[in-house]
Amino acid sequence: MLPAMPNFPPVDRLLSLLPPNWQARLASCGVEAVQEGMSATPVFRVTCVDSRAYLKVTTGRDGDELRAEIQRTAWLAANGIRAPSILATLDQGGVVAMLTGELSGKRPQDCLDSVEAILATVAQGLIGLHSLPVADCPFDERTPVRLRRALESINRHEIDPAHFAERNRALTAQQIYERLIAEIPQAEDLVVIHGDADFDNLRVDAAGQLGFLDCGRSGRGDRYVDLERVTTSIEERFGPRWVEPFLQSYGLTRWDRDRALFFADLYELF
Repeated sequence: MLPAMPNFPPVDRLLSLLPPNWQARLASCGVEAVQEGMSATPVFRVTCVDSRAYLKVTTGRDGDELRAEIQRTAWLAANGIRAPSILATLDQGGVVAMLTGELSGKRPQDCLDSVEAILATVAQGLIGLHSLPVADCPFDERTPVRLRRALESINRHEIDPAHFAERNRALTAQQIYERLIAEIPQAEDLVVIHGDADFDNLRVDAAGQLGFLDCGRSGRGDRYVDLERVTTSIEERFGPRWVEPFLQSYGLTRWDRDRALFFADLYELF
């Protein structure tokens, strides 16, 4: 897991990169950096008199990641998945920005329902996402693509081993990558995935509908990319005994532990 926004420019400097019409739109609102999450792009909470929105703005190479998030968030929403509404986008002069409405709801671990009910809601929401027609999805998140992205991050020295899971603490990022290359699952079970389905990126609304934040890694990928993140979140927030009830709600009759560990290790390199 990445540290929380360690070297992002000050708020005023980033906002000064926006064109006058954007600055005027934000002038009457409170703008503060969001100091949590794994986004590689600076995130700001925009609080106005009667609404709250979120702003992402970046420059340079990171602009490609935000462009991908804009495209994939819009595609998911157009296909019936609850995702943040895109209020405005900007892509000019090397500056890329996205302003989205607040996605209503609470993180699963913050809901007041029973754990069983919460996990059933998460399972049904994930089923809905994974049931989208794979052939209609234009975004490629298959394992070779994610491995290639991981290697690029390693070569740019962007991976911090201090955040590795205990089982990988004695390894370098390169060693984890080499192990992954040797253990690639033979066949992928392709669905439309979220790509980073940690509980912090999920929202359950008052009607019991699941929504998804930070959709920049969505696309055609192995369903275990999402299942590994969700089950890891369940273990961390509710305890290991709740993993099996979730899998039953999801409809998975056999848990492939080796495949889950593969994608857990691949996640280390993001």
